[in-house]
Amino acid sequence: MGWLRQPWPWGPPPRVEALQWVIDAEAQSTVFQPQLGVVRAAILAELGRFDEARRLLTETVAQVNERGMRLFLAMSMELVWICEMLAGDHAAAERAARQGCEQLERLGEHSFLSTHSCELAEALYALGRYDESEQWALRGLELGSRDDLVTQVMGLGVRSRLLARKGQASAALELAEEADRLARTTDSPWMQGDAALDLAEVMHLTGDRTRAAELIQRAIDCYRRNGMTARVARAQRLAAAWTSGSSPASR
Repeated sequence: MGWLRQPWPWGPPPRVEALQWVIDAEAQSTVFQPQLGVVRAAILAELGRFDEARRLLTETVAQVNERGMRLFLAMSMELVWICEMLAGDHAAAERAARQGCEQLERLGEHSFLSTHSCELAEALYALGRYDESEQWALRGLELGSRDDLVTQVMGLGVRSRLLARKGQASAALELAEEADRLARTTDSPWMQGDAALDLAEVMHLTGDRTRAAELIQRAIDCYRRNGMTARVARAQRLAAAWTSGSSPASR
């Protein structure tokens, strides 16, 4: 039952509806199922309920650690990363992603490491540590398979923005459009929205402000259809930063 609920944070169900499904599953469970706890925390974070999400993550991670579930502990850092990125605490997100990567390295687990590497790259990008971000994005793409869409969309998105910052507009646009195309093959509103945001940033950095504004609105529409209020707020912060002349990486 716990693993059955794992797709809910990534897929199309409205957040409030998904949250209720997880709560119902927890009520029916008679055994320790940490998957349900971390999934519920991720959904709470997307609803902007960060304090609740953090408390739940702290409790679940402590229980997982107590039981010696090393692989699941490493995987749980992904949900901590989601929470902190949406809350705007990029330093905390970087710590969580790095902890997950280091633990997966120790375990020799590379299938999850590909995605976690791209998540670390995203946090480092948000902190303005572009060289490190590029290294981790490349590592994630190298480890991930071509049909690992989460890894591909995230890794290509980070790389496209880094290339745009280097003035390599054509290459940046090619990667961002590829990530956007891949995201559109899924039914994941957050993947589609995030890919649109990455493409918007590339457009902004290369001077096409009109197209950038259109893409931000497309991202917001994706998030709103799913009830992802925290992702809507993040996109709006990005748009406001561009209007004020701040760095778009501040999202």
